[in-house]
Amino acid sequence: MSSPSTRTTTRPRPRLPRLSEYAIDTADHGRVIDLRREPDAPTRLPRGKNNGRYRCCACGKALIFAAPATTGSGFTPRFRHDAGGADPDRCKAPAARAAAIQADLTRAFTLHNRLSLALPPAITIRVEIDPALAGTAWPLPPALVLRRGRHLAVIDHPHRLLNQHTTQTRLHSVRTHYGDHTAHWWIYDRDDPNAFDYAGTHTVRISGEPTVHDKLRPTREQRCVNAAGTQVCWLAGEKLLIPYGGRPITHHARTGEDWSGPTARWAHDWTISHPHPEPGAAWWGLIPLPLTTLAQPAFRPLPAHRLMAALAASQRRREEHRRALARTAHHQNHPTPSTPVQLTLDTALTTPTRDEATTPTAVLPLAPTPDQTPEPLPRVDPKNHKTRWNWRRFLPRRWR
Repeated sequence: MSSPSTRTTTRPRPRLPRLSEYAIDTADHGRVIDLRREPDAPTRLPRGKNNGRYRCCACGKALIFAAPATTGSGFTPRFRHDAGGADPDRCKAPAARAAAIQADLTRAFTLHNRLSLALPPAITIRVEIDPALAGTAWPLPPALVLRRGRHLAVIDHPHRLLNQHTTQTRLHSVRTHYGDHTAHWWIYDRDDPNAFDYAGTHTVRISGEPTVHDKLRPTREQRCVNAAGTQVCWLAGEKLLIPYGGRPITHHARTGEDWSGPTARWAHDWTISHPHPEPGAAWWGLIPLPLTTLAQPAFRPLPAHRLMAALAASQRRREEHRRALARTAHHQNHPTPSTPVQLTLDTALTTPTRDEATTPTAVLPLAPTPDQTPEPLPRVDPKNHKTRWNWRRFLPRRWR
């Protein structure tokens, strides 16, 4: 017998809900009934077969709703299979399929409970599945359908890898059953390694404040549903991580810019694509927002879109600033040579002042025209030239 010190205590595993507590209501758009969460079901739902209204999630057979006849009865309501034998309540579905469906139902209703606590009562939340999938292996857990007034949102919450056929079929099914105006969300788990390929972090500035965002490399499935215009996000605790696209860019020099030397590192930057990441995005950045984001008008993540627009504006200002630095570097590295200034005299006539108007002006001889040749001066003969009279002639020679 083992001693108390070596005795191990095993905790009981939380049991999965019995399939007899679930049923697909074919008369209510495939709503999944969970008797544990609907204490008013015995008084609200009709009992019995009801023309095959209730279907088993695992085997797809018609069910009988067994409810207490009186409110004071201790009978536990449940769904029974319409089959004979020693154990008519036993489902004939394979055990592996039944276990997988039980896990999918638990996953869907767990998210249902979290959203019911976070969203206002005006938003109704139901778990629904296509009744045609009853009795088959489900490619996806049942969807959550949110309604508020005329607005509608469908939330898929996958937890296993999906192929392209399954993804395209689901996208087409939502548009067919709920309409093109429906907001379609794909919510993955942050701690699911198959759905979250971590790619590090990067720092952004929103209103001048630095903020660190996680990055990831999306899977082919996530790129596919994003390209279809649906909203992809990840659930991390009580936060939703909304993605935008990011890719590196290099600023090429324009006329008058110099990106060499110390300015070279500023040529490398990144650009954002939003509100949905573009197909060529190298990575997706994630904006954390509370679960109440789902309560936005028309079930659109408007706060995330506003932050993305702010990041895009910041990127434009960042590029303008860096190009201004490149222009400054060009002026410093390529100074413009100075050009000598040539002065020109203004030869236009000016209006004479009052003093100049009263001062006699000498008349300048006019230049002869070609037709007016000036007459030559007469030549003086030295012999006939007369000497001018002077008093010095009468003085003695020594006094002259």
